[in-house]
Amino acid sequence: MQRLRPVRNTPSIRGTAQRLSDCLAYDGMMDIPDEFEAFSQADHRRRVRLHPELAWQDACPAYALALATHDAYHGRMSLSADDELEAQWDELRGASSMDWTVARVIVREAWRWLASQ
Repeated sequence: MQRLRPVRNTPSIRGTAQRLSDCLAYDGMMDIPDEFEAFSQADHRRRVRLHPELAWQDACPAYALALATHDAYHGRMSLSADDELEAQWDELRGASSMDWTVARVIVREAWRWLASQ
């Protein structure tokens, strides 16, 4: 699988993202369905109730990674997929301070949601 290279120092990566499209590594990287936008915002609000320190700017790239990779991995997190996604997370996370262990949980939950659509 070809890895995407992030663009550094864009306004979206500096932490001003309010929508999922604002935190993509590239402008216009992919279309974001309104339904997935709504899911990601609602899922983040749910997570913040349990983990108030989880900022949208940290979580947003994980939702974007989930949307970008779901079809390629058929929504299955195998050991090899986990290793590949961790490497992609390191490249595409931008300014997110979230560790892969936390991002993985968001990616899996987003994949579950995508599979149900």
